[in-house]
Amino acid sequence: MNRTIMRLSTFTATAAALSAVMLTSHSASAAETCSTANGNVRAIDLPGLKPDTQIGAEVCADPSSDGKIKANTTLNWGILDDQVQDTGKRFTSFKVTTRLENRPTSSGTDSVVTSTTCDFTDKLNQNYANATGLTCSSPAAVFNPDLWWSGDATVVYDIEADGKGAITWQLTGSPLVS
Repeated sequence: MNRTIMRLSTFTATAAALSAVMLTSHSASAAETCSTANGNVRAIDLPGLKPDTQIGAEVCADPSSDGKIKANTTLNWGILDDQVQDTGKRFTSFKVTTRLENRPTSSGTDSVVTSTTCDFTDKLNQNYANATGLTCSSPAAVFNPDLWWSGDATVVYDIEADGKGAITWQLTGSPLVS
């Protein structure tokens, strides 16, 4: 029971810290819009004595002063257990696909303009926490102010030795920019 209470209090503290980082990490650019959806934070229960891990993701659409726009997905993570008993490999695979999308109207259908996939498997296995984040950025495109732009992302991860295979996590995209 004490371990459960400790896990919950550690989880709450980690969630608050990740939320604060996600809300403040991109405040330098007034035109950038980022998703702060609760669905972009996930606790991952790892098998055995491996430390359960919480991952937060921020998805942004980032127009620049040179007339271009790109999408960014930034991951932050931390372990939910105070003590690490099994330092073995936690993820067989952990990949993020970031997409820059646009649509002709605010209620229209998104079209993918550019996309990239980043493999963060080694980084997540090497480090138990990362508050500064890893960012996966789409290639930039020419910004057309007549269109509505957004960033969107999908995470696909496979937990080592859980026997479940790859898990797909569709993140909530950024608000629209026009």
